[in-house]
Amino acid sequence: MFRLFLFSLLFSVLFNFSFSAVKLACVDTTTLLKDSKRVKEAQDKLRAKVIEFQKELESKRRRLEELKKQIESKAISQQAKEEKIKEYQRIEAEGFELQQKAQREIASLKEQLENQVLEEVKKVVEQVAVQKGYDGVVDCAVFLYRGNKISDITSEVLNALDSIK
Repeated sequence: MFRLFLFSLLFSVLFNFSFSAVKLACVDTTTLLKDSKRVKEAQDKLRAKVIEFQKELESKRRRLEELKKQIESKAISQQAKEEKIKEYQRIEAEGFELQQKAQREIASLKEQLENQVLEEVKKVVEQVAVQKGYDGVVDCAVFLYRGNKISDITSEVLNALDSIK
């Protein structure tokens, strides 16, 4: 019985000692996503690609409207009508292919940019943590309670992230 008591006392002391020496910090990822220039640059890049595809698709849509009006016109010969129908079908198919291509490329670019930003954030968090002597960094949102011993290093991470060229 005494041995069990001694073991549990020793375990308790070692357990508390090992965790009392751990120095933690947190980063507010919501703030990083909202305020980071790097994130905004990635969003702007993605938005530019979306707009580029939208312009191409809009051009195809306008051409299809023109062709539809010409096809429905009574002043067009049967041969010209058949040629316009073929052109309409061709442009319609091109538009469908362009839409699929846009979805693939935008999804791919989004994933690439997200991975790039995530890697940059991880590197910066690690650099700041090492500089400040932290043993671990977590997202501030995971804490149900956060005492004053856990530092919020969001501003340092944000500044370092935005200074990357």
